[in-house]
Amino acid sequence: MWRSNPKNNVALMTLIAVITAVTLTADGFAFAAMKPSSTWSMQGKLFGNIPNVTVRNVQAGGAPWVVQGSYRLTSNHFYATGKWLVVPKQGYMQNGMMIPKAIAGTTVGVKSVVAAITFANAKSVITAPVMLSKNGDFTFNTSMMMPKGAADPVILIGPGTQKAIKVWFASSNFLMDYGMANNQSVGMGASSSMNNAMGSSMGGSSSSGNGY
Repeated sequence: MWRSNPKNNVALMTLIAVITAVTLTADGFAFAAMKPSSTWSMQGKLFGNIPNVTVRNVQAGGAPWVVQGSYRLTSNHFYATGKWLVVPKQGYMQNGMMIPKAIAGTTVGVKSVVAAITFANAKSVITAPVMLSKNGDFTFNTSMMMPKGAADPVILIGPGTQKAIKVWFASSNFLMDYGMANNQSVGMGASSSMNNAMGSSMGGSSSSGNGY
């Protein structure tokens, strides 16, 4: 007759745990995923700006900018990549004039950009500057600490320092994120429909016109 033995009990419990873990994995569940996570994340595309629009007290550049890019934000890390962050070849400046040929399709000499992670109820977190190539390519990959209780993050990208962003050239889709526009008015990519929605929803600013 088999008798209960502490060593046997430990071996039996270990075997049960292994079988359970294998079963969960076979069904498509990772055992570690059952543990609660202390982090959260959001991600999405980046969109170009439109002049005369101020977001979280940061005005847009004096020229329109376009971009193809995306971002991912967690409670302790920020990653974003983009290409062709440039002034388009057609469009209108902040003063209503056509984009000058001298800056059309260029970065206007801007060599670096920062990302400002702004919140509805907390101080912004601003990254160190990263290089902006002549083609408008950039990548952010940095650790960060989310302010306690921070809500409604909006990503703004533009020239500046780690203390402040000067103007914004690109942003996360705050209209879609917080229900300020519907799918039809926002569209996908760095489109004029997104720009129009941003202009009508956020209102104009009393910008001085400094900076592209």
